[in-house]
Amino acid sequence: MRRKCISIILALAVTLTMCFGTGLTAFAGDQMNRVNLQVSVDGKAPVTVKAYNASYTYNTYVSMKDFCSAISGTDKQMDFRWDEEQEAYVVTRGTAYTAAGGENQAFDGDAPDDISLRACKFIIDGSRQSYSVYEKDGDAYMKLVDLGMVFGITTDLSARDQMSVDTEAEFRIDIDHLDKNGYFSFLHGTVLGNADTGEILYSSKKDVQTQIASTSKLMTYLLVQEAIDNGKLSLDTKVKLSEAVIEEANSEDSTSTFRNNFKLGQEVSVHDLLAGMLLPSANECATALAEAVSGSEAAFVKKMNARAKELGLSSAVFYNPHGLPNYDKSSVTAKRQNSMSAADMFKLVSYLLKNYEEQLTYFTSKTSIDIPTVGEGAKAECTYATLIYNMGVTGLKTGTTNRSGACIVTVIPVKNNGKTQNLVSVIFGAENNMERYEKSMMLLKYGQQFYAEKNQVNQASVKASAKAAKKGTTISWKKVSADIDGYQVYRSVTGKAGTFKKIVTTKKLSVLNKSVSSGKTYYYKVRGYKKIDGKTVYTQWSKAVAQKAK
Repeated sequence: MRRKCISIILALAVTLTMCFGTGLTAFAGDQMNRVNLQVSVDGKAPVTVKAYNASYTYNTYVSMKDFCSAISGTDKQMDFRWDEEQEAYVVTRGTAYTAAGGENQAFDGDAPDDISLRACKFIIDGSRQSYSVYEKDGDAYMKLVDLGMVFGITTDLSARDQMSVDTEAEFRIDIDHLDKNGYFSFLHGTVLGNADTGEILYSSKKDVQTQIASTSKLMTYLLVQEAIDNGKLSLDTKVKLSEAVIEEANSEDSTSTFRNNFKLGQEVSVHDLLAGMLLPSANECATALAEAVSGSEAAFVKKMNARAKELGLSSAVFYNPHGLPNYDKSSVTAKRQNSMSAADMFKLVSYLLKNYEEQLTYFTSKTSIDIPTVGEGAKAECTYATLIYNMGVTGLKTGTTNRSGACIVTVIPVKNNGKTQNLVSVIFGAENNMERYEKSMMLLKYGQQFYAEKNQVNQASVKASAKAAKKGTTISWKKVSADIDGYQVYRSVTGKAGTFKKIVTTKKLSVLNKSVSSGKTYYYKVRGYKKIDGKTVYTQWSKAVAQKAK
């Protein structure tokens, strides 16, 4: 059975090729099994492309040199080289590959290689990006799904060592296929939605209450921002660090920048505490902000739960302002954690973006922020910086505990029928950092794809006309440029500005309206529609046309 590249990522253990940190090593026990892929490009005779299967069959990473050599001369051709000065792989799309020697030659033997997955800098058409690849002999081996998402290349594995490439086909994410094959089903909760319209594009276990780790800090941010609105705080307000904050800073869950700089009684600005809480996810900063708002962490937590109830976040339960595990005071302690459903997190984020987008993304859209009141030269470093580089996301928050798994809430602007709106992805309960980033990226890419296709339909217009005869009025229109599934015809009896009611849905380019009264004028409008992943999307209306019945 043929396996589309997009489906390769479904049932296999995730070995993400995206880099979201300073470095990655291969998992313990990774077996980098050599594969000499026979690759046919656009139906031509196959050539050899060296590849590795990382531990699992079809978890395939291909030689970039071999692959670029194979597609040279096509519309998707690209040059690929290592730039020593920039310490980066430089990719120039639309340029023929410059051979360095040894391309498209098979591995000598099939013994596994001991190499590591490493975070590497890429400069693609002048844009800095970052992915994780396996490196050997001056070459980079990139995962097939990355080739699709980054370069828009459609590949098709028909066997372990056979692959075809169609450079004319656009890479497309089939969200229904992903869902049916369990790509998201093992997560604790998933939502992809439009924060401006409330539309949910995809969800899995969205109403299941689950632990949310440091994504809790988005609720903390809301209460801090509301305190700023109320005049209780400002970004310049200095917060004196308490014993509780220092205890948090000295714990194993602290962030080194703050552990190394925080001192009892030190005064730190609200601005710097927010930067520390939102970018490196410093728990000690969240505690300090909670005390600044409510006087104590306990009082702040009561405020968090009350505010969640006011916002309709019925699944939300908070025990602290940061999301770490919390123990009660009984002799047999309960290990408690902040919890919420993915649907409620989407609701919270939508509220934040509606009311405080500028203020929030001032912090979360940056890869680092200077925090001088924390310490000389201190910086708050973003935990999801690579998503900013690779996709242009504007936030928002990561979080991890043993119970919650790896969580991430991401936001990216999209165009929807001429308006810029916010697409929000919520991932709760990924197995590790790599999985949460890959699946977040997959959702966001799908959302971008959906709106690109939707916009194409929305921008199409219908040109309609009407002609009366004794047997009735025929309404006709020209086929629109977009790939349309069908058309809807509406009629008004009170004028062009009157109420139009649908009279027929059809796949034809004309309809006969027999239900007319001689001498009476009727008004008609037509629009096309298309189903995109189960959602009905419409073209623009035709201009209303008037016709007196015979």
